[in-house]
Amino acid sequence: MPAQKVFPSILKRAYVDTTHGQIHYRYILPPAQQLARIHPILFLHKSASSSASYELLMQHYASQGYACYAPDMPGFGGSFDQSEAATAEIKEQGTAWYAAVFMEAFEALGLAGSGSTVRCHIIGHHSGAVLAIELAARYPEFVSSVCLVGPTVMSEEERAAMKETYFKPFNEPVRDGSHLLKTWEYLGNMGVGEDIALWQREALDHIRAWRGRTLIYGAVWAQDSQKLYKEVSCPILLMCAKDDVLWKYFGHVRGLREGVQAVEITGGNFELDRDVGGIVEAWSPFLVQCG
Repeated sequence: MPAQKVFPSILKRAYVDTTHGQIHYRYILPPAQQLARIHPILFLHKSASSSASYELLMQHYASQGYACYAPDMPGFGGSFDQSEAATAEIKEQGTAWYAAVFMEAFEALGLAGSGSTVRCHIIGHHSGAVLAIELAARYPEFVSSVCLVGPTVMSEEERAAMKETYFKPFNEPVRDGSHLLKTWEYLGNMGVGEDIALWQREALDHIRAWRGRTLIYGAVWAQDSQKLYKEVSCPILLMCAKDDVLWKYFGHVRGLREGVQAVEITGGNFELDRDVGGIVEAWSPFLVQCG
């Protein structure tokens, strides 16, 4: 009998329907010959990136036996843009709206919902970290652990200051194309580094998500993150780079719960691409410990 052909894991892209529109997601499953881990990993990106920012980490953890899923937030990447009705709901419900849309998508993928016994690890970056906390607080039976890269826990005054600085849609499309250069220069100032391929990818994602960025930011800065954080019962791992814009708030997060591991990594606001090794070094033993 000829040997069975072994196919390597391939990172794929697909869509799943929700009430509001289609969610685009990336996913990669462990090699067929490898024993899969019990808990899948969900990867939630920052504003205004997309699930593309997680490809390196997804490939690594699929090789370790984890099924990996990374959705694009509504208004980002390949996912739907919010209607006027959805925009009104976001202003009323805040980050809970995004969490509900994601849960609807996860149920459609068989990762959650009635009869499901699956629990998932979640990693969130910046606004994705905020949504990870929202999901963990609202759906504790679904979340096994959370890893927060650039966690955002701020006082009401600090949230107002961040909103004043970052809420304005700096790269709204204009006919002369000047928003394209503004986006390019913004990324340089935010620490994207010298990898031109990464710079180009992020520029395209940021240009696409100029409107979605303001919607999620408005929801993030309206969230009482301190209250939600204290409601989370699952294990939490914190990571942040010193040159991340959220580093100055890192101590706020560490002080809210005892026994939470906080790790310094590198890579500015683009840790997921620029410090894969640092993230893996800290996160892998944490995942094993969580089961």
